[in-house]
Amino acid sequence: MLIDVHFHLDLMDNMQSLIHEFQTSDVGIIAVGTTPKAFGKEKKFCCGVKNIKVGLGFHPQLVFERAHEIDLFLKFVKDSQYIGEVGIDFNSSYIGSKAQQISCFRKIAKACADEGGKILSIHSVKAASTIIDELEEAGTFQTCKCIFHWFTGTSTERNRAVENGAFFSINRKMLVTKSGRELVKVIPEDRLLLETDAPFTMKFNSIVGLRAELLKLVDDISAIRAKDLSVQIEKNSLQIWEQLE
Repeated sequence: MLIDVHFHLDLMDNMQSLIHEFQTSDVGIIAVGTTPKAFGKEKKFCCGVKNIKVGLGFHPQLVFERAHEIDLFLKFVKDSQYIGEVGIDFNSSYIGSKAQQISCFRKIAKACADEGGKILSIHSVKAASTIIDELEEAGTFQTCKCIFHWFTGTSTERNRAVENGAFFSINRKMLVTKSGRELVKVIPEDRLLLETDAPFTMKFNSIVGLRAELLKLVDDISAIRAKDLSVQIEKNSLQIWEQLE
């Protein structure tokens, strides 16, 4: 089974038609969210739909204007095994909300650690060290699975994440860069997952296009590692998927 662990279904123009297609597809997605308010609505849209799992998200780029929604997020944590997209973003456009972002993520990490059994999809632009510090302090690595989405951190940060048992979701735009290819070369095979980050990287008219993209991604990752990783990546993906209700 092909599984995209980071797909923004609610931001797709053709969301309803895609939802219908997933009922009979051999492709699965984890529909990450960006705000806690959107969580209930998306769960309702996707209720009972085969091959869609819905995540509870609080995108760090939105914290500046929505920090007050953290209480709503924490209320919903018990209702979602998949937590994403969450994280911290220290890019120049968002550094002004640094303190708010750290505060919100600290609460998220602690709530997930205390609940246990969660899977987090983590945004870490220029903030990987801070995020790893928070996850270590909260104990989230010990009780949950942490996936670094579109990881762009340093080799030191990468190694810290690996040592803590983190997974990494890979998209094809990452493979265009030297650092992205290096990441794929060195992280353990059993930590590799697939993502498209649609619609930010690309849009799909149908599941056929998504399936083709994921297959191409598996081929590209295999080429970089000089071995066929299709079985291993499916095994990794199912490890995540089968933990979700």
